[in-house]
Amino acid sequence: MEVYQVPEMTCCRLIAASLRGSSQQWFSKLGTASIRTWRQFEDLFIRQFQSTLHYLPHVATLANINQREGEPLEEYFRRFNVKVPKVRGASEETIKNFLIAGLKEGSKFWKSLRASEPRTLAEFYEHAEPFKRVEKLMRELKISENYQDKRDRSSSPDEGRKTYQRNSSPKKYARGKEANKYLGRPFTSKWQTHTPLVASIDHIYATYAKKGVFGKATPLTNYKKWDTSKYCTYHKATGHDTADCRQ
Repeated sequence: MEVYQVPEMTCCRLIAASLRGSSQQWFSKLGTASIRTWRQFEDLFIRQFQSTLHYLPHVATLANINQREGEPLEEYFRRFNVKVPKVRGASEETIKNFLIAGLKEGSKFWKSLRASEPRTLAEFYEHAEPFKRVEKLMRELKISENYQDKRDRSSSPDEGRKTYQRNSSPKKYARGKEANKYLGRPFTSKWQTHTPLVASIDHIYATYAKKGVFGKATPLTNYKKWDTSKYCTYHKATGHDTADCRQ
């Protein structure tokens, strides 16, 4: 209404026509010509229905949000920022101070702020970015190590060689003498040296599969009948684990 410079009394008539329920009943009981300005209408309306207004809590309630034991900075910031729009009086300076106050005491990031406290909220988040990246890298490395430890505990070298051996008679899958003579032989590659991986094969595939860096898997024909307890996410079939996939 203000953008189009609608007269105040026209605004009063328009909003009065939109009233329903209890607000319409209240308006109908007002005396004739009792409202002469928009400000008067506004004051009367708010005074009548102020008990139904939803009041936002004060910004001081953000002081109750603290970084939990072992909680990454990224998760702590997410929990904190979800609450910020739900309080009143939250200036950037206040948000920054409560964020610092809620940090886990003794952490590397907390110690760095003791040496040089950021002047603005933007500087605070910029200062936290390297610490967030290190935390993420350490989490990924720990996941990779857990995968490797689990594989080492669950299988021995002898069991690994049996992964690709068929559990049924070779004659069932034979395609002539040339096919039979390769059954049971260990897999060999024409490459003798390989670049060391920074993580396990299954972890690398799970991380980058959606980015389209892997080609389409060659069908395994009857390989999926070897061991139904193992599953390869690359082939989307049973027969072997993703970590042991040759392709």
